[in-house]
Amino acid sequence: MSKKLLLSVLLLLIALSAAACSGNSADARKSTTVISVSDRLDYDENEWRASLAEVKPICLALDGSTEYDIIVPACDYAELEEDARYLADILRKMTGAADGFRVKRDDETVNGRFISLGDTIYAQDVSASGVTDDGYVVKTQDGDIFIKSLSDNRQTALNGVINGIYGFAEDVLGCMFVRDDYDYIPYAPTVYLDELDILENPDFAWRRVYQYEVSENGWSKRIRSNGTGSDSNFGNDNNNYWGTWCHSVFTFVPPEEYFDEHPEYFAYVKGKRRYEYNGSLTQLCLTNPDIYAIAEDKLAEFISEAPDLIYWDFSINDNMYYCECDECEASYEKYGSRAGALIEILNKLALRFPDKYISTLAYTYTKDVPEGIICEKNVNIVIAPIETSQLYSYKFGDTAKSAEAKKMIEDWGAICQNLFIWDYVVDFKNLLLPYPNFAVQKDNVEFYKENNVRSVFHQGSREMSDELCCLRSYILAKQLWDTDVDVNALLGKYLKVTYGEAAEYIAEYIDLMHESVRTEADDLDLYDRPEDHYDDYLSNENVERYLALTQSALTAAEGDELLTGFVEEIRINALYAQMYGNNWNIPEKEKAFEEFRTLVTKHGVDRPHELTPPDMEEFINKTYPRHLALIKLYVSLCVIGGCAVIAGGVVLLVFIRKRRKKLSE
Repeated sequence: MSKKLLLSVLLLLIALSAAACSGNSADARKSTTVISVSDRLDYDENEWRASLAEVKPICLALDGSTEYDIIVPACDYAELEEDARYLADILRKMTGAADGFRVKRDDETVNGRFISLGDTIYAQDVSASGVTDDGYVVKTQDGDIFIKSLSDNRQTALNGVINGIYGFAEDVLGCMFVRDDYDYIPYAPTVYLDELDILENPDFAWRRVYQYEVSENGWSKRIRSNGTGSDSNFGNDNNNYWGTWCHSVFTFVPPEEYFDEHPEYFAYVKGKRRYEYNGSLTQLCLTNPDIYAIAEDKLAEFISEAPDLIYWDFSINDNMYYCECDECEASYEKYGSRAGALIEILNKLALRFPDKYISTLAYTYTKDVPEGIICEKNVNIVIAPIETSQLYSYKFGDTAKSAEAKKMIEDWGAICQNLFIWDYVVDFKNLLLPYPNFAVQKDNVEFYKENNVRSVFHQGSREMSDELCCLRSYILAKQLWDTDVDVNALLGKYLKVTYGEAAEYIAEYIDLMHESVRTEADDLDLYDRPEDHYDDYLSNENVERYLALTQSALTAAEGDELLTGFVEEIRINALYAQMYGNNWNIPEKEKAFEEFRTLVTKHGVDRPHELTPPDMEEFINKTYPRHLALIKLYVSLCVIGGCAVIAGGVVLLVFIRKRRKKLSE
């Protein structure tokens, strides 16, 4: 074989190998879910109203009047009153029964029918058997309605009742809590119900959609996102049920308290015990036998301060300065992972506090699963696969990034009964850019459920009004409650009740984005730029269709101020795509920018990117005008260059003609 031929074969083999390992092969599976909403806009409020008016055993309201009141346990009144009154408002708006559905304590006189919330004196014989976590039952008995939960933890039990309130309103009465600032409540002056015997448990015990809007106006409760709470003394970033939260080891063993007398408690780094190195905190020496005793005492102290909190984190600081002492290195050799010594401590804490979840991060140098050790049943492992795809589901692992996340979840799930997934669901670099990732999330949550995942933290945007923020939050929250939900049917009803006459155009907009990214895109990442998708869902042709569809939606919404505002929020995303589109059409970009500026000001949009400059004022006044100026300069240079070429050509042509003429003479 000649050297040239051998070299050619080698290059071919290298190319084939690279193609096989390059992540996104042509036959890699993205997801089994296909988003197709346009043919699912079949919800009809008139039909629903007619179905509620059909005579059944329970008459909740008749021709705008009711015999029902709402009863709350006196002992739980403070915690349940707000949501009881919210239910009362829903029922009054729905039926028109302005004088009915009065909220009462169970130690007050009740003369008629009632809806009992929680453990009222009337609900003692109503069983909540089968309820887990913050699930609930809705049952009827002798014409009365009971919403009840069951838990050893008082806060979980109360939250179960609250979930039942909004589950009853949605699943039985047909309401939808579609936004933080808008509820869909169908008008039905007559409401008959069948006898009810409903048991609802969540597929995930702890559920949080970390999104600005979810934290507003109590919306998190209405969409059953139970992880959204208020901050505590432990700095848990408003995560409900949590005490300590992430990177917490120095909270348990503070260096200012221990280092001077016991430097051996802290990491041995580069030949010396340290609690700080290169301007960063280091770690603990996890094999030091005193660390567990200190952590146990501190956790006991914390729990005594906040006995209702369920999750307590003991996890490494956010750096790679782990302990290099002989004992820690021996532990690494024993377990094949630096997480081994950490899991030893967690297991002991879990046995000491069996009614709490003891949590840690599988992160940086602790992300590898240790060999030869099993987590206790109440140990919780937090996995945050940030280097992952929003197009290729972890369920299949058909690309390098999704395969890594799949393996990590499956491996930890094999030794731990409680996994916590910290997931990411928006384009952090361009919060206002269209971002079609609904399909992969459905497949991912199904995969989580199969692999011992009990908690999910979907990190969206902490900024206000990012792309499809309310729609995405609602769909994610519903999937965390029930992974079997029909996403297209849910999207269809959501669009119909939220966007009304404009729903068909918004449905086509969503379908177009998702079909294009599914069939044409190589991947979808968390920090994508518009130019990454010029050949697929952000092509010039698609962006023009997005603008046309949102304009049609605005026309359909004309005269309805509320609906117009909802559509304008989506219009902002299409305009942003046009502003950064793959063309040099400056007048189109300027026109899109002018409309964009008007709408983001009207709707109070804070930032185009997460937490990084510029804010919206700087973006409008400096950043985007500078971008436009650069395009104009480039176009001008091209024109000048083109003119120079033409002029040069003319001069050359004249010269040649003159030369020829001279020669001919």
